[in-house]
Amino acid sequence: MCAAPLHTLDQLAVLESVARLGSFAAAARELHRVPSAVSYAARALEEQLGLTLFDRAGHSVTLTAAGRSVLDEARAALNRARRLEQLAASLREGWEPELQVVIEGVYPMKLITAVLRAFGERQVPTKVRVDVEYQDGVPERFEADHADIMVLLDWPGDDRLAATPLPPLGMVLVAAPDHPLGRARGVDRRALLEHTDLVVRDSSAQYTRAPRKPYMGSQHVIYLSDFYSKRLALLGGVGFGWLPEHLVEDDLRDGALVAVDFIEGNRWTYHPSLITRRDNPPGRAGSLFVELLLNIVHQKS
Repeated sequence: MCAAPLHTLDQLAVLESVARLGSFAAAARELHRVPSAVSYAARALEEQLGLTLFDRAGHSVTLTAAGRSVLDEARAALNRARRLEQLAASLREGWEPELQVVIEGVYPMKLITAVLRAFGERQVPTKVRVDVEYQDGVPERFEADHADIMVLLDWPGDDRLAATPLPPLGMVLVAAPDHPLGRARGVDRRALLEHTDLVVRDSSAQYTRAPRKPYMGSQHVIYLSDFYSKRLALLGGVGFGWLPEHLVEDDLRDGALVAVDFIEGNRWTYHPSLITRRDNPPGRAGSLFVELLLNIVHQKS
């Protein structure tokens, strides 16, 4: 068991004030004490540390070399103590120490960053952790970490959890305009599968070594870690693949990518949900996150 420190935070506050103001009298005025109490605290600190911290020879008090070294640690200790007090105040006010949110990677991160910006503007004291996962990796991370909130594409239903519908999320099947599929018309499944399917890998542990079979069933597959990498590969003419409309709308408008003329349809719609726990409902920060996200998405829909 570690022994209790010899010094006190009060003594460190005296050291910091005297060093900054240059006299015991000035420090006493700042700390609302009589000068003798400040001098006593300073000498007690020196005795307990076994060091001479103050040079009292001149008109003003200065620090010795040892005093300057101790001052650096004293300021760090005082800052940690103040953070502890701030944390305690935040907890008393109902703010969670940490909020963990798991987001499906296809979901528009612009919406999430808008919420995070609002958190910063409101000086929310809660530490926010945002994890981006894909497909089954989303509920897997949510359960493994006992996270607070998740945004899921396909909600299977669970009595332990509460789900709030979010606006639909459109997907479009695209290729580069100079890719064979970008130029072709009336593409059937057999013609489609002659080309390379670009797929974002499911991030769940069960698919780490053996990736999930691609939705289109192609034998020519390249797995990527995220949709931003996938978009770059599509722009480079590597193959074909599904991208969220919010990520590709500029490319479609500018002609950098085109929708594949697939006879079975080149559009797909997800119906995402915002999920929270019934047995551990969001605290103040979690409730604010949910409120802000719902306000933002419905303003844009």
